[in-house]
Amino acid sequence: MRMAWLRGGEVLEAVRGSRFLADLSPYDRDPWRSVFAAPVGVLAGAVGALLGGCAAILTAMLIVGGLDGAPAALELVKTLFDTKLVEPTARQQLFILGVLAGLNLGAAIGFVFAAGGIHHRRLLGYVNRGQPVRWRLMLGGLILAGLAMTAVVGVAALMGQPFDPPLWKVSPNLVGRSFYALMAIGLLILAAAAEELVFRGWLLKQSAAYIRDPLTLMVLNGLLFAALHLDFNLDAFLVRAAMGAGLTWMTLRLSGIELGVGAHAANNAVIILLIRPMTTQPDAPHEFKAGLIASALVVLTGFIGVAELSVRWPALRRWTGVQAPAAA
Repeated sequence: MRMAWLRGGEVLEAVRGSRFLADLSPYDRDPWRSVFAAPVGVLAGAVGALLGGCAAILTAMLIVGGLDGAPAALELVKTLFDTKLVEPTARQQLFILGVLAGLNLGAAIGFVFAAGGIHHRRLLGYVNRGQPVRWRLMLGGLILAGLAMTAVVGVAALMGQPFDPPLWKVSPNLVGRSFYALMAIGLLILAAAAEELVFRGWLLKQSAAYIRDPLTLMVLNGLLFAALHLDFNLDAFLVRAAMGAGLTWMTLRLSGIELGVGAHAANNAVIILLIRPMTTQPDAPHEFKAGLIASALVVLTGFIGVAELSVRWPALRRWTGVQAPAAA
């Protein structure tokens, strides 16, 4: 078996022949099925989001109501409608994250189940190339991307950027902070898994049924990923597009979404724990920040780097279960 230390052209060819796309069928390339898949999926996703969001809210209300009574549970629900909440408590942040995870999971499962059914494909067919879920690969992505992003934040702080981690404020002691961090990361993994299932699962396979050039797929997926977040501040849009492109590379290179789920969750966790708290405030329009163009390049390079490290480092490959490069 040849090792993954390949030249640039060979790596690109390996990504073009990713095993993740090896099971594309005439059903995926049927234009009529492709036309109807998206609207049918959106309707099913809306129902799923409603059910998932309600389940998350009811679960949180039962837990908080059991601990502190019904009035405390009702006050927590009001958090969802408070667009001026700047300094939420740890409980409020976990509640918002829980509802977000419920909405995302419900919408993603509903959308992919319905849209994938039109293409005669099962839900798990959008996770990888038919293997069991590679949980260690997901954990590897969480750790590698988390360490890389934490290092970037640390360097920025040393260079004079303001640094006031929200994690320090959620509890006065290490135990409380650790519990909050673990709960937040768990919920962020669920939310990230939902987004990866839709964008790097269904959307990537559906796009690849018509376009096989990996660079075009990265650009297309990144642009749609950024656009559907509905934040049209150009600098934030570029950063999300770069993230979507990098996660597309990960999925093609590792033949599945697991590494991307972990890396995506790590990205969001570093933001919420070290940069700004989770609130219901909408992203306000702001002036273009040219410095974020460099941030977009760092994000793209970082996600590609994590993917390449996962493929090329023998010890990591063995631990995560990645046996060979992604070429079919």
